[in-house]
Amino acid sequence: MTNGSSRHPLYTYSDPVLSLWQAAAAEVQRRHNSIQNRLAPTTGPGRTALETLLPMYDLMSPVDILGVPLREGQNIPSDITSSVTQPLKPLTLAASAEAAAPIPIDCAKVAAQFLWAEITGNKQKSEQYAGELKGSECDIGWGECLVAYLAYKASLSNLPYRPNEDPVFDLGQRTKLAIIGDWGTGDQVAINLLQQVAILEPQVLIHLGDVYYAGTHNEEQTNFLDICRHILGNDVLIFSLCGNHDMYSGGQGYYWLIDQIGQQASYFCLQNSDWQFLAMDTGYNDNNPITVSTNMTKLVTFGTWAEENWLLDKINLAVTRKTVLLSHHQLFSPFGAVGTVSGQRYAYNPNLRATFQAVMPKIAWWFWGHEHTLAIFNPYMDLQRGRCVGASAVPVFTDQQSYSSAGGLQTYGGLPAPTWVSGGQLGNNGTSYNNCFALMTLNGSSANVDYYQVPILGTASKLPIIDRI
Repeated sequence: MTNGSSRHPLYTYSDPVLSLWQAAAAEVQRRHNSIQNRLAPTTGPGRTALETLLPMYDLMSPVDILGVPLREGQNIPSDITSSVTQPLKPLTLAASAEAAAPIPIDCAKVAAQFLWAEITGNKQKSEQYAGELKGSECDIGWGECLVAYLAYKASLSNLPYRPNEDPVFDLGQRTKLAIIGDWGTGDQVAINLLQQVAILEPQVLIHLGDVYYAGTHNEEQTNFLDICRHILGNDVLIFSLCGNHDMYSGGQGYYWLIDQIGQQASYFCLQNSDWQFLAMDTGYNDNNPITVSTNMTKLVTFGTWAEENWLLDKINLAVTRKTVLLSHHQLFSPFGAVGTVSGQRYAYNPNLRATFQAVMPKIAWWFWGHEHTLAIFNPYMDLQRGRCVGASAVPVFTDQQSYSSAGGLQTYGGLPAPTWVSGGQLGNNGTSYNNCFALMTLNGSSANVDYYQVPILGTASKLPIIDRI
């Protein structure tokens, strides 16, 4: 059984059940840490009673027990898919470090069994394992995590969306736009990266989506907005696209965020007399890859409203303006499947391709995230400049992703897989890749994009890439 403590706590999986549990675990940890910071007296040198309790369990471990084999295409351990055969062992709080060290594996196991029942839609077993966790004598964190998870799940019934809006924002004299992707972790790595961005004095910040773990209200505020305002102040315009993780708790947290920043909707247009930046919502239709027959996302159709019509109108009526597209999900990738159609893994998204095929020659750049990497793609599928900027905070492990083409992918028209500029590859420390961001500078009808890599808690350095019009 995989021990969760061996994984970085921000090791993410594109499964809403696992993401909701991660969000719940993070909330419990924050709550306890806030309490322990106020507790006195301490039970030891500089330590409170809760501080000695919290290291005794790893609430994230059930996620790795399931997430690792799911990601690797392996079988779920049989002791997780089978029924509980023995009662949970109560955890005894002991003063010695030796007694406090082991994770109560029975509790982690039952939590993993509960999550597997949730993933597979087995309501009877889900209720059974939830009852086991509530009634056990495990430390209080497991029960709290279960309650928080169920509260998040209850908010999933109706995903919000705002059709029939026309959110157009004038850039005015603003010419420096920073682009980050998959940034909303709230940890020191994310904070450091945004501090590096701030040194370059951008006037607009565009986030390509995903606030972790599940886009709850607490996460959208704590992991995104509070940090942005603290580092960038109130003069920098902030925009955030809708990613799949933003929808995993039902979307209410994401819509709270865009109301706070005045964005109005999950799609929007930034423009001046020479340029327009069009953001689309690809997260809405990737809110739950377990229940959706295919995880090949598409744009939103809501009643008689079709988001693609709004976007295409902006492109076709741009006159002399050049167009930059923004999305969370990628149009294509050589590194792994973008999605599946009838069981076939695809290197491109045929839905997004169909939407923009006729106007692709009018697209100057298309920036996306979702994949936790930086890739400066060569022209492909009639798109001159496809750019993935999805590695702005989430740990990008060398054993999780690499700069090599995956096999077995259906490419567009049977063409070779997309290629990328090697000079734009991120460096690594042997375990994880550097993080990244982009800075676009507008100069009339011309524009230049610089790409920066940031070692963990380090200083940004510009990559030797020329990317301009």
